[in-house]
Amino acid sequence: MDLDPTDRAILYLLQEENQTHLTHDEIGDRIDVSSSTVSNRLRELKDEGVLRDYRPEIDYEAAEIPHHLLFICTTPIADRETICQRTVDVPGVVNVRELLTGSRNLHVEIVAMNTPEIEAVTEELDDLGLEIHQSEIVRGDYYQPFDQFGKVELESESESGSETESN
Repeated sequence: MDLDPTDRAILYLLQEENQTHLTHDEIGDRIDVSSSTVSNRLRELKDEGVLRDYRPEIDYEAAEIPHHLLFICTTPIADRETICQRTVDVPGVVNVRELLTGSRNLHVEIVAMNTPEIEAVTEELDDLGLEIHQSEIVRGDYYQPFDQFGKVELESESESGSETESN
């Protein structure tokens, strides 16, 4: 799919504002298009597979879920995709990141209420054939939007809008 400036600006704003905070009207106002244009573009982006999903960002500590861990694992390259799909179905797993490398090629993020839940997830990952190299406590995640998804378009819209107002 060839992304035009409107598509890129929408994707940028979704990332910048963590997608759940802006309405279609607010996105439209920011990029000077109608809310129906935003809705149509979002539908097209989803249909084309560019925009996969809207996911909330959850602060597990604030939700009183005390254990948030990242397991660094290895799975055989030939089985990696299948193992990823099976891993994401393990209770407690909230994210699986598949890497291109041959070792340490799967990062599995889990949340748990207690040590027995962590142990159960660990056993299930082992049953799937994952070699767990290390586990780390996750303290926080930080994101920023990919600039090429419309920051330039937003800035030029802002500048042209202020030029128009001054004329």
